[in-house]
Amino acid sequence: MRFLPEEVENRREFFRATARYGLLALVGAATWLAARPRGPLGQRCVNQGICSSCGVFAECGLPQALSAKQAKERA
Repeated sequence: MRFLPEEVENRREFFRATARYGLLALVGAATWLAARPRGPLGQRCVNQGICSSCGVFAECGLPQALSAKQAKERA
């Protein structure tokens, strides 16, 4: 079985492109995952750190909300 030079070059270029775009997708996914601001238990602040008027304050487990809850209990 003999391959023509064009077939070998096309196959080689196909594998190069597959590796190149696969790595690009991997780097993009890693960047997206790293850029997401997440707190404990996968929570994320929905009210830009303003706990007093937040709709999910009662269920929130982020450090700032826990601190606000403790301060509210003391008062």
